[in-house]
Amino acid sequence: MKDLEKYFLIEDFEDGWGMEDEFICEEQLFDYCVEALFIPDEKIEELNMIDGELEIFLKDLDVEDISEDWYVNLIKNSKDN
Repeated sequence: MKDLEKYFLIEDFEDGWGMEDEFICEEQLFDYCVEALFIPDEKIEELNMIDGELEIFLKDLDVEDISEDWYVNLIKNSKDN
């Protein structure tokens, strides 16, 4: 089994979330990931906002996760590393 991607970098955000604001709290990052990106909260390990880009580190990924809509969309929307 190949390793599942656990690190994502998002630079394009849905409107109305204030993600372009200079000061963003960790709770806002978490809410965006759960409510806009539909990432299950138990899969989120760490979130950081660096230079206007959202770093997402996931944990406890299962082979079934790669076919989940939220995971597929995360791969499609993430910036190539």
